[in-house]
Amino acid sequence: MKRLVLVLFFLTFVSGVAFAQNNLKSGVYYVDIQRVINESEKGKQAKALIESKIKSAKEKLKKMYDEIEKLKEELKSSALSKEARTQKETLLQQKIRDYQRFQQDTQIEIANLEQRYTEEIVNDVIKIIREYRQEKGIPVIVEKREAGIIAGDPAYDLTQEIIKLYNQRTRK
Repeated sequence: MKRLVLVLFFLTFVSGVAFAQNNLKSGVYYVDIQRVINESEKGKQAKALIESKIKSAKEKLKKMYDEIEKLKEELKSSALSKEARTQKETLLQQKIRDYQRFQQDTQIEIANLEQRYTEEIVNDVIKIIREYRQEKGIPVIVEKREAGIIAGDPAYDLTQEIIKLYNQRTRK
């Protein structure tokens, strides 16, 4: 029993020395990956690209909508022949279908882009966190939201350090 206590004391002492050498406290460290995505340079670039696509799509949808409204106004005219009215109604239906299809396709494309960029960033960040944990001798690093951390000592928050490391690696 004394031997077990001595071994545990020794292991605790050694792990304490390892943490002291790295200027880290022992405990559970955490990273807010959503914050890394939002505040990293690559995350900001991805967000800007997605916002650009959204803006472009909105402009095209507005133009398509205006064409539909113009056709609706033209159909209100009593001066249209039956044949011209039929042609305009067919054209209106086609434009409405094109509008809806473009809107759906754009939503899917943007969702896929967001997912692709997020997965890419998260995968890169996880690699960095694993390397950082090993390099610093940290026993556990958890994701803030997934771990359900309601309140945590900011001294254990590695988010800013991970953002800094991620930005350095993505600049290369």
